[in-house]
Amino acid sequence: MIPAWKIKRELKRFVMQMGYLPWMLAAPRAKRAYDARKAAQIRLTQGVAPRTSELAVLLLFQPRGITASTLHTLEHLKAHGVSTLVVSNAPLSDTDRASLATHAWLIMERPNYGYDFGGYRDAILHILEDDRPPARLFVLNDSIWFPLQPDSDLIEDARASDTDLYGFVLNDRMRGAHRAHLQSYFFSFGPRAVASPAFAAYWRDLFLTNNKNLVVRRCEIPMTGAFRTLGFSVAARHRYSDGAQALKALDNATLARVIAYQVQVDTRNAPRLKPHLTEGPRDAAWRARVDADIDAGLLDKYFLIAHPAVLIGQLRVPLLKKDHQSIYQLQRRELFAGGYDTGFAPRVRDEIRSWDSPD
Repeated sequence: MIPAWKIKRELKRFVMQMGYLPWMLAAPRAKRAYDARKAAQIRLTQGVAPRTSELAVLLLFQPRGITASTLHTLEHLKAHGVSTLVVSNAPLSDTDRASLATHAWLIMERPNYGYDFGGYRDAILHILEDDRPPARLFVLNDSIWFPLQPDSDLIEDARASDTDLYGFVLNDRMRGAHRAHLQSYFFSFGPRAVASPAFAAYWRDLFLTNNKNLVVRRCEIPMTGAFRTLGFSVAARHRYSDGAQALKALDNATLARVIAYQVQVDTRNAPRLKPHLTEGPRDAAWRARVDADIDAGLLDKYFLIAHPAVLIGQLRVPLLKKDHQSIYQLQRRELFAGGYDTGFAPRVRDEIRSWDSPD
């Protein structure tokens, strides 16, 4: 007999897919209409920085004004010899446009059609209009603080990788190997990919919609597999298993604090984790039970929501999410409570500290 939970899951999935149907049917026509008129809707502003052999596309949506951390990101890219095409999915004020132009190679203002992937697509196709394909193309957005530490080596890691598509995290915990994918807030393409006609065709033919969930399902999740299918190699700095190894490197006291945190951010697994906080002494037997749950994936949820003791203390990740959900606010409180912000760039630290304050 089929379990009730599985029936409920499949019914929920069916209802969700039916809700997507009108969007799916309308998407091709909407995309053709957008492409036909986008030249009149896109504003380009030349920046001060020259074009170099390596380019970055930095996607912004900051209708309330450009943040200090955005300028910090641009300065970091510029210092590493990367010229940036800033794509703003919201109109810019004259002041913000001038600030961005100080550090950018080019600024593109466009309608927020297709969300991040719509902006990525317009920027990449604009770059490919030039007969000089970049030696490497970085793609990132403003949903992250990057870099946290001024000496971040993520750019160098991407350069050193001999793969065609390189990302920060490979999400390999979704059902089905075909759904393993790089997170879309930071990835880069090497020269073989960028120079390929298949690369231009991918972005030209990309599915676009103004349904945010469909953008994730039809753009972010399939992208990694699509480039693999085209014969390109894929690598990432981190997999979810890195988080498990980092957890096992923690002492018992820190691990208990991480479990208390995890109980709050992952309510699904909380009943399995809570006993670790109340049962018995924190001895070898306790540690063995916790390690078994780590191996079973019970302390995984989403890589960038892990406790700062894992992300910063052990893995020294160079970026964090700006998400305003309560679980990320908790993460930021733990960041400062544990002193894990040591070594952060001052502008980034100050912005994170004030991020959750009422306006």
